[in-house]
Amino acid sequence: MLELAAALKHDLGKYVAWQSANFDDQAWEGPLPPALAEALRADLLRTRSRAEGDQAAWEVWEAHVHDLPRPLPEPELRTVDGAVAVLHEHEQALRHGPAEALAAARPAIRAAQQTIRGALRDLHRRLLREG
Repeated sequence: MLELAAALKHDLGKYVAWQSANFDDQAWEGPLPPALAEALRADLLRTRSRAEGDQAAWEVWEAHVHDLPRPLPEPELRTVDGAVAVLHEHEQALRHGPAEALAAARPAIRAAQQTIRGALRDLHRRLLREG
């Protein structure tokens, strides 16, 4: 489980908000800045880029947890699962716009990104402590 937590923290937690985390609070309110829209698309639709093609955040998640029993064995993983589902709900807005749909989704997307990062960090730390 520690190896899985480390891989998820890197592959998903790090890159799910790689570019968009650099925008200040003003970009997350009001009119959607084109640069934030592109950063969100990069972070969420191209979370992992490989020679075989890009993987969206929900695809990265599924690639790591597909063999785990359901319900997921760790509470932090269940938290991440819910947050990834929120991101996946906004796939159409990310891929095809319109800008208003993505602008309206920003609060939910940002909260999900923060939840994913925090839960994976917490899981990794807990498993390290537990040895």
